[in-house]
Amino acid sequence: MKIDRSKIRSVYVRAPNWLGDVIMATAAFARIRSFFIDAKIVCGVKQGHHEILSGCRSFDDYIYVEKARGLRGLRREAAKLRPHGFDLAILFPNSISSALVCLWAGVPLRLGYTQGRRFLITHGLKAKLPKRKDGKPHGPRREPVPMVYYWGAMLDTVGMPKVEHRPILNLSATERERARELLLHYGLSPTKELILFNPGAAFGNTKLWPAEHWARLAEKLHAERGSQFLIMVGPGEERIPQGIIQEARVDMKVTANPSVTLDVLKAIVDRAALMVTTDSGPRHIAAAMRTPHVVVMGPTHPGYTNANIEDATIIRHDVECGPCHLKVCPIDHHCMTGITPDEVFAAALQRIES
Repeated sequence: MKIDRSKIRSVYVRAPNWLGDVIMATAAFARIRSFFIDAKIVCGVKQGHHEILSGCRSFDDYIYVEKARGLRGLRREAAKLRPHGFDLAILFPNSISSALVCLWAGVPLRLGYTQGRRFLITHGLKAKLPKRKDGKPHGPRREPVPMVYYWGAMLDTVGMPKVEHRPILNLSATERERARELLLHYGLSPTKELILFNPGAAFGNTKLWPAEHWARLAEKLHAERGSQFLIMVGPGEERIPQGIIQEARVDMKVTANPSVTLDVLKAIVDRAALMVTTDSGPRHIAAAMRTPHVVVMGPTHPGYTNANIEDATIIRHDVECGPCHLKVCPIDHHCMTGITPDEVFAAALQRIES
């Protein structure tokens, strides 16, 4: 069902919940902006995630969304939207709650996927994904597709012209200068090769690679190339680097004291020669900045992110119990522990030298 653009003066875009998904959705955000070129477009996003969108031309303003607890919490979220008088809501999350908030806020048109919430969506489609080909009982029941194509299909339903699916992040001169100053503050030389380690994952422990593996990798890269290292730390991940630093026989810096905001982190990633990362949000910053990166992947299905990976090497072992998408491994976590520092070292060298 098409939407009459002449009647749309204000649009609410409810961004995805995970940082990596927000970055992957930036091409879709730009597509929305180009379609509703004269409308005011406001993005609903988790506080902090808006920093990654600094300089984004797709939105005129932001509303910070919180995890609503119960009906009262949902009504509070709806009250934030109501004064804006939105004509249309575009929902990237598939949750009932995100659609219910928009209904209670009085948004008359609501675009999104319909599974489990058909009565709340006025313009949308049902995802028709085939069953997984590998027949494994763990993880997603349907064959995953890259999220950028999944969201693209949603926008197709209302006749938006197609665009490239590459993520779009912008950098200002101020952000670049702040990154330069922060790296100097950490004691990192602007003339030496910088390699970023991103060992954390907000999803859960199953995405983590052992500390001793990170340490051995750093030692190998330092011996081969004389690289310097910066370990990236997200909220709640402060303990993760300590195990790596204790294990490693090379100097390693950490993004702490002060910590790094996401707008400056973009600029740091842009300066790096390489990022080695878990399957978490910062890998998508590297993809957007076209920074070479190696992704150590274990419990998650690669099909969700198998787009815009020209600058990435994905290292993953096909184990019998995975991809499980569990946050805690009930057995021996061999999908991650079985990936060796030598494998990642070889991939890292190939990425840097190419």
